[in-house]
Amino acid sequence: MPTKATAKTTPKKPSRKAVKTAAAASALSTDSAPAEAVNANAGEIKPQQRQDLDIGHYRQLLLDEMARLEEEREYVRKNNSDMDGNLPEDAEGEDDTADLASSLMDKEMDLSVEEEIEDTMSAIEHALRKMEDGTYGICDVSNQPIPKARLELIPWASLTAQMQAMAEGE
Repeated sequence: MPTKATAKTTPKKPSRKAVKTAAAASALSTDSAPAEAVNANAGEIKPQQRQDLDIGHYRQLLLDEMARLEEEREYVRKNNSDMDGNLPEDAEGEDDTADLASSLMDKEMDLSVEEEIEDTMSAIEHALRKMEDGTYGICDVSNQPIPKARLELIPWASLTAQMQAMAEGE
C-alpha cells in the first residue's frame, strides 16, 4: 500500500514590516508616557494624544467658536442677500455708478469674510477629528507638541508657530 508523504510545514518567517512593527510596539510599551504609537494597519508611527491637555476644555472652546462662526456666517449671508436687492439696476449717472461700485465692493468683502469663516470652520472640524484620532495638540508637520498657550489662543491650531510661519513663507 502506498504511503502518503507527510509534508513538513515550516513556520513562515515574519516579514520585515511585521518585525519593525513589533519592535516599534515593544519599544513603545514602556511605563513612561510614549510620544508615539504604532498604527498596526500601516506599520507607521503616529503621534499619540497628549496627556497634559484637558481635552474636554479644548473641545468646548472649539464647539463655542464653531457656534459663534455659524452665527456670523448666517449674518453675513443674510446681509449679502439683503444687499442683492439693493443693487442699482442700470447705472446711468456718475452717482449710480459710484453706488454700484460701492455695493459690489461691499459684496466682495462679505464674500471674503464668509470664505475666511468657512476656512476657520474647516480647521475646527480638523481639530475635532484630531481629538477623535488621539492626535490633538500635536503638530501635523513636525509631530511636536503645540504649546498650551497657542492652543488657548487658537484651539484649532494644527501646527506649531514655527511650522505655521514656514507654511506661510515667513
